[in-house]
Amino acid sequence: MARGVAVAGVSILSLMAFGCHVNEEPPFDPRGSGWNDLIGASAIRATPQIALSTTRQAYAPETQPARRVTGEQGQPVYLSLREIMHRAAANSNEVRVAGYDPAIAETRVTENGAHYDPIFYSNLRYDKQFDRTPGTVIPSPSNPSSTTTIDVENNNIYTAEAGIKQYLTSGGQVQLGYQFQNSDYFPVRYTRNNYWDSELKLQLTQPLLREFGYEVNWARITVARNDQRVSLLDYRKALEDNTEELEKDYWQLYEAQRELQIGEEVLLHARELADVLWNQFTFGGKATILELSQAASSVSDREATLLRARARVADISDDIKRRMSDPEFAIAGPLEIRPADVPIDMPIKFDDQDQIETAFANRLELGQQQLRVNSAEVARQVAINGLFPKLDFVGQVTVQGLDSTFNNSVNDQWGGGHLVYSLGLQLEIPLGNREATAIVRRSELQREQAVIGYREQQDKVSQEVASACREVRTAFESVRTSRNARMQLEEVLNELNRRQSSGVQAIDPNFVQLKLDTQERLGNAQRNEANELMNYNIALSSLERAKGTILRYNNIQMEEEELPWDVPSH
Repeated sequence: MARGVAVAGVSILSLMAFGCHVNEEPPFDPRGSGWNDLIGASAIRATPQIALSTTRQAYAPETQPARRVTGEQGQPVYLSLREIMHRAAANSNEVRVAGYDPAIAETRVTENGAHYDPIFYSNLRYDKQFDRTPGTVIPSPSNPSSTTTIDVENNNIYTAEAGIKQYLTSGGQVQLGYQFQNSDYFPVRYTRNNYWDSELKLQLTQPLLREFGYEVNWARITVARNDQRVSLLDYRKALEDNTEELEKDYWQLYEAQRELQIGEEVLLHARELADVLWNQFTFGGKATILELSQAASSVSDREATLLRARARVADISDDIKRRMSDPEFAIAGPLEIRPADVPIDMPIKFDDQDQIETAFANRLELGQQQLRVNSAEVARQVAINGLFPKLDFVGQVTVQGLDSTFNNSVNDQWGGGHLVYSLGLQLEIPLGNREATAIVRRSELQREQAVIGYREQQDKVSQEVASACREVRTAFESVRTSRNARMQLEEVLNELNRRQSSGVQAIDPNFVQLKLDTQERLGNAQRNEANELMNYNIALSSLERAKGTILRYNNIQMEEEELPWDVPSH
């Protein structure tokens, strides 16, 4: 009876341990497509670069990833890191949102430049004079020897003018206009009454000291263009942030997939040991209910761990799909992404100072600060110009024609019209000039502040690159030590298996527990090695980000303008 109860109990435990088998996915092959590319490229993936638009224009069809993805629910899609990066560069909503800012900033450049666009103007005016006078006496137009007394001015004057005016980048304003006027006086004052007066006028106002010069008057456009370039570099920052996070996700996905594979292997080993114990318990009597219970408990724990590992793979896959924003990979869709590349596991040799110099030439923060220094210098030059007195040249040239009819007045204007001109200078000197002096002082302080900010950015970049270099070396040493630990535990497990198969070691509770513990420790060592490989490749990516070359590192090219000038070195 007791024997029957024991067998029944063991049967229940066996069903718990072995009865929940599911169709497992095949183990992940870490050396799939992309291995040769990565190993051959070392730290830089030297593949043809694609041109990334710096505006909101859509990707051209030839730059879109050519391979279309098809798959069914539960079937993973293996993608290389390169393809994920290109899909994200073409579709990422996070990056596209940031892409609006440079376009918005560019409208401000156009807005400031529009100040110098030509302006068409026109004026129409009617003046009706019906004023009483105290009795103005004038010579009679028809008889100069007599006079006429004017008690009421009853006049009608019609004026029309049209022309073009434009602000000049030198600070002046030029205006060319044509005006004609019809005047009808009553009582009559002139021998020609109801006459036409035609005038072609050219006017020029040009500052000669304050507000003079292209640099001063173009300053707003220069600053707006610098702001637009800063905004463009912010767009690049969004792209770099997304690229860095995608690369982290990719290697985390590799590590999660590797952890899933290890969990499957550890679970398989536990089930194999439980099968051996069951057979021995059933047929040979060498195993007892105690050993079977140990194996069953281990199987249950490892199944729970495996469930968590599968969920983590799906979570990271969803995050990659969110960052890609690719319509072929809906976040809530059935397709799950798997890594087709494997991490670099060899040391990368580099000189720290060379890495820092590369960062100085490529970091966008330094470029932005350089643009701010340039804007501060432009503001300083404008402020210095404000110290000058205001001396303006004012000139006007008029070609006039006058007659009883409009046509005759125009003919008179071009036939033998009168040339009238005036030239003058207008001078203003602010006494004390304290406002302009304060503005100059403020602009100088702001420029010094921007230059020191640039040097502060250089120090920050140097620290980040040095820290990233140190992390690369540390991460690789961790890979090496974790790999050694894994290999040693493999030797231990192989020896335990040899002893079990040869019959040298009796299968007792201590041995079963030792083998289960060794399997678990080996699984942890394999997980630790995968984690360190992930950290090493993330460290390489972080180093490229610290140098400002992460886009080129991932075969993404962003065309940018040359920076306007060099920041003073001291």
